[in-house]
Amino acid sequence: MNIDLFMNIITSSITSGFIATQAIQFLKTKFNIVNNLIYTIIEFVVGFLFALSFTDLNIINSLWCGFVSIIGAEALYNSLKGKLGLKSLE
Repeated sequence: MNIDLFMNIITSSITSGFIATQAIQFLKTKFNIVNNLIYTIIEFVVGFLFALSFTDLNIINSLWCGFVSIIGAEALYNSLKGKLGLKSLE
């Protein structure tokens, strides 16, 4: 298992999650949209495009970043911390 690649995907997903959360909050307040499917699509697209634009991940790994953004990268990282050799980035 490539731990460095996994950490790159998790880190990119956490960062893109902040951006997607702000975009979703904007849509909720400005346009009064309350559709969970739209929120899921926004999470995926922001995660995918963020990873593709700002990291050296290829398209397949950027798709994984989008998927991990949907399921919650920070929660996934916290649940796996200490396992599989994952250590805190601090």
